[in-house]
Amino acid sequence: MTYSRRWLMTDDSTQDGVPDTDSDPTHIDPAGALADLIATDLSGIALSEEQDPAEIREFITSVEDSDEPTDPGTNAAVRIARAVLEQAESDE
Repeated sequence: MTYSRRWLMTDDSTQDGVPDTDSDPTHIDPAGALADLIATDLSGIALSEEQDPAEIREFITSVEDSDEPTDPGTNAAVRIARAVLEQAESDE
């Protein structure tokens, strides 16, 4: 991963010789870049003992099932919540 001058996270790698086309170098999405970073490396991130996983599932479902458009920050929060929840469930 590299950072450009405009703080855009880009992935210079290719998979099987095919460039990563999911990254649009002209699109700046700090929330999405942060979600990518957190979702790929969850070391040191865990659910609190007081956090109910059902509440996280409810949050994810409510955003995904909504007919309302969501902002990039909300989309990033859903991606992070899903990654943390998946990690918590796999640790059990």
